[in-house]
Amino acid sequence: MTLSKIIFLLFCFFITLSAYADEEGFPGRAKYPDVPYISISDFYTGYQNNDYVIVDARSKFEFNVIHIKGAVNIPVNSDDFFTEINKLAQKTDNTIVFYCNGRRCMKSFKAAVKSKLSNIFVFDAGVFEWANEYPKKSVLMGESPLHLDKLISSSKLKEHSISLGEFENLILESVLIDIRDLKERRGNGLFLLADKSAPLDNTRKLDRYLNRAIKENKTLLAYDNAGKQIRWLQYYLEQKGIKKYYFMAGGAKYYSYSESN
Repeated sequence: MTLSKIIFLLFCFFITLSAYADEEGFPGRAKYPDVPYISISDFYTGYQNNDYVIVDARSKFEFNVIHIKGAVNIPVNSDDFFTEINKLAQKTDNTIVFYCNGRRCMKSFKAAVKSKLSNIFVFDAGVFEWANEYPKKSVLMGESPLHLDKLISSSKLKEHSISLGEFENLILESVLIDIRDLKERRGNGLFLLADKSAPLDNTRKLDRYLNRAIKENKTLLAYDNAGKQIRWLQYYLEQKGIKKYYFMAGGAKYYSYSESN
């Protein structure tokens, strides 16, 4: 084999490796190969030119915490998603761009597939990469431009996440809420009626227990289904000035796993 051929093969190998690594960083692209996606730079160019209708496919609570400025919220998990997205599509000739939390969040891809529309893109880098790159075009807790120092770090979330044993030891002296939706909760909570159902999509009920914790100067304890929704609640707690709060690391699924082992 000639040296030039070896160099050519190595070049092809590294190009393939680079492409593979890129796809590894965006797993949705491999999982949904027929769904077109858009880079953050191309998305921003089109955004500035008003080329796109932007749809946030996450829950209303997540949207209210942080979203791309100008986006509309049509949760992919809502019962009327298909109806609402098609109403929107009928009002515009612009391309619809779906987004969600980030590279490993599949809600935007699921929304694209569920919509059955052809004139679409998925922005799979997600809202946090957008916010860090374009804070003036982002909204955090109702305020824009977004101030990057108000984004809650993963380390701060970790500071307020405690083990199952630590969580249980605090229950008697705390206000305990289960923030799972009714489908996830499926009846009673995990802690023998000590916890109160306060789904994130019912802010009136949620506020009732948060205000109780404030009034009685008690620690607020909260858990979700798999440790993913507490990050959104944390923004809400910080905005309300609640400092004494802890989350159960891993959520209800971890609790169930621990109980069976």
